[in-house]
Amino acid sequence: MKALELKNDIHKYVVETDDLMILQQVKDLFQELTSKSVELTDYEIERIEKGLKDIEEGRVYSNEEVRAKIDKWIAEKQA
Repeated sequence: MKALELKNDIHKYVVETDDLMILQQVKDLFQELTSKSVELTDYEIERIEKGLKDIEEGRVYSNEEVRAKIDKWIAEKQA
């Protein structure tokens, strides 16, 4: 679904309801989601930095390698 379709759907729901509780909740949700700045914890920053260092040093896996590891792990668990 594209952004315009989603906006149209949300607009339709808003226009078609007169329920003040629903309208207030939608308003509150939008305000909450758009006003928050993302604050990372020290642990999250540390993990991101470790991941970036792993990338720089070539410690990465391709999507195909990861899928193969997951498939192997699942097969072992099902055996």
